[in-house]
Amino acid sequence: MVAPAIVRQYASGQNITLEVADQEVVLHYALALLNQAGLVGRRPDGSAGPLLFKGGTALRKCVFGSTGRFSQDIDLDATRRNGFEAEIEEALASQRPFHGIALTIRSFRYSAEGNFSGTIAYEHEHGSGAFELQISYRLDPILEPVDLALEPQSYFRRVEFPPPVLHGLDPYEMIGEKLMACNRRLGGSGKDVYDLFLWSQRPFAEDLVRRLAVLKAWTDRRKSPTYEPVRLLAAIVPRSFRWTDLAGLVPRGLTADPEPICQRVRERFAFLAELGEDEQRLLADQTAHREHALFRRLRDEARARAHDVPR
Repeated sequence: MVAPAIVRQYASGQNITLEVADQEVVLHYALALLNQAGLVGRRPDGSAGPLLFKGGTALRKCVFGSTGRFSQDIDLDATRRNGFEAEIEEALASQRPFHGIALTIRSFRYSAEGNFSGTIAYEHEHGSGAFELQISYRLDPILEPVDLALEPQSYFRRVEFPPPVLHGLDPYEMIGEKLMACNRRLGGSGKDVYDLFLWSQRPFAEDLVRRLAVLKAWTDRRKSPTYEPVRLLAAIVPRSFRWTDLAGLVPRGLTADPEPICQRVRERFAFLAELGEDEQRLLADQTAHREHALFRRLRDEARARAHDVPR
């Protein structure tokens, strides 16, 4: 584990608490441990581990870097049910302590869909805490998974090993999932809206994001609320989300004011409502699920488009 002075310097530079900085560093070590266990990212033989990195922490660490909000969990996708949580528990136990950090699954639960969520307790010489680790057992990703390089952080040069090469959902697909999260959880956390706000400040292919939102809505298999782009955009206002969740997680120099954040997202994502004929047809089928051939065709088009978009 890096020295406490390095963590303090990092906290000061990012204008965050020591606890948030410490957890940010611990998450880096936890991902490295899962990588060394062959579960996440590239293995020594070049093959990819079975769990795909995604979510807010993936966006922070591999896309937004120091401009992203801090995240306090690890989200993973598994494309097959294989008891990966048992393998994770074995990896944590066999590597305890991992460079001075003891990691233990303190508690766990399963959702109605069988997805795993565990509270990982950590302890090192200078502190302790916990974070959540989730494994979602889903269908195949819409886009092909990609390698995810960690964005440089000042503490990297003090870490005992080089940054691992991770592997996970394409960032465009992560943004599609963020849109679905906002649609499902009106009244929930403002973190997902904030991630869309950060994405809105980057160059990106609007047509691919729109297509992914439609494809994600079709695979979501939710009867309520259905995804209606115009309704979603109108609902992205401060009162629709819980902004206290962002307290202490926004780095120095970045806004946390809900009003301009929501306005920027509504304006920058207005293209979501500009649906093509095939997209309208698939969206109309998001509850009946009869248009399998259309879904496959639109998915294949999205996969081809993903090779030629701003990154």
